[in-house]
Amino acid sequence: MHLEYADEFKKSIKKINDKVALERLERLIIKLEEANNLKEISNVEPLSNFPFTYRIRTGDYRLLVEYLDGALTILLLKYVKRNEKTYQNYN
Repeated sequence: MHLEYADEFKKSIKKINDKVALERLERLIIKLEEANNLKEISNVEPLSNFPFTYRIRTGDYRLLVEYLDGALTILLLKYVKRNEKTYQNYN
């Protein structure tokens, strides 16, 4: 798949000091680039009320992604630590 990176995603990465989480993200990005669709990735769930938006669980962190161009491109939206506001702040 082709990946694009939202500005919010780039900002969220800069805030993370957890080396393990960043290594997991790096491995996940490689898997996403090699995959033909999100079904090939584990721990993927659609977000309610957002038809083309999904979350991918990696340990304590969540990667929010969105399909663009009819599933040909994935936009990486955010990479954040899971808490009660993780999905509430998504817009």
